[in-house]
Amino acid sequence: MVLMEWFAGHAPTLPVTEHFAWVTGWTSDPDGRAIAAAMERGKVRHLLRFKEAPPGLECPVVLHNPGWVRPFELFARLLGTPGPAEADPSRLVAVIAPLLFGFMFADVGQGAVLLAAGLLMRRRWPMFALLVPGGAMAIAFGFVFGSVFAREDLLPPLWLHPLMHPLPVLGVTLLFGIAVILLGLLLDGLQATWRRRGLHWLATRAGLVLAYLGLVGAFVQRELLWLLALGVVWFLVGSVLRSPHRLAELPKAAGELIETLLQIAVNTVSFVRVGAFALAHAGLSAAVVGMADASGSLWAALPVMLFGNVVIIALEGLVVGIQTTRLVLFEFFIRFLTAEGRPLHPLAGPATVFRTSGRKPL
Repeated sequence: MVLMEWFAGHAPTLPVTEHFAWVTGWTSDPDGRAIAAAMERGKVRHLLRFKEAPPGLECPVVLHNPGWVRPFELFARLLGTPGPAEADPSRLVAVIAPLLFGFMFADVGQGAVLLAAGLLMRRRWPMFALLVPGGAMAIAFGFVFGSVFAREDLLPPLWLHPLMHPLPVLGVTLLFGIAVILLGLLLDGLQATWRRRGLHWLATRAGLVLAYLGLVGAFVQRELLWLLALGVVWFLVGSVLRSPHRLAELPKAAGELIETLLQIAVNTVSFVRVGAFALAHAGLSAAVVGMADASGSLWAALPVMLFGNVVIIALEGLVVGIQTTRLVLFEFFIRFLTAEGRPLHPLAGPATVFRTSGRKPL
């Protein structure tokens, strides 16, 4: 009614020309300030009107992240676009992925090379911006492990040398994997709340979280197995009570519980590969240093070290990047992200029109 009154009062003053247009669609500018400012700069007479989306129509999704997080939106987009009721994991991935990469590629000198390459190439190829935090974390873990351009005799480690103490390296990565998987399970519960299924999640999948805590805790203290039993009972009872079929739901719930727990256990063990690749990186570095030392002279050792570091940066950098992506996608995202959202595709700007007799734009 208000809109009709506005037209009745203002329509006679609007000249009807070929420049009049009605544009409707979605926008990533919720309050219209950016659109209005652009219209004002172009001296375009306009009316902006925002209303609720038609019922049953799926709204497109726009990811809003600070500049340092935007390169990590690539990980979620490898699966699709997070839906309106899903968490955007980009900020979490911006922390998790560099930690994984840096731990597996721990070297002060080699990390500095990746950092410099990312800074030089990120403007032309935005994907290379991922090398900046990855290289920075490689430098940090290089100090932790005491490695500089494959050599471990130039810098004392802040923690340990991986090849000398492999078990702590593997254990730390396992603990990190447990934390990442628990985070994914909690995000699943948060999304269930957004979908107004929070009570269902609490009655069922919260028991799965408890069972997982009991399962991993039992390796430290056997008495924590009671958490596993409690979680199993919680999940089964909740599934039966929340189902209209009652006892007929029990075999299905039991099968789902066993499958999910086995899957989570495999996902957890997969994070041990982070420590394994850290050991592989240290082993390859030691092999390069050994060949350089066996050359017998400084002038012969220098090209060996140079070529060896180039091979490590190119080969290990690629392998570690692939493993980081795999762990994020298939061990973390699988716990909560379905990525069935519809991305917003902005309208392209008008193409520049040129006169046939010259190159001046109309």
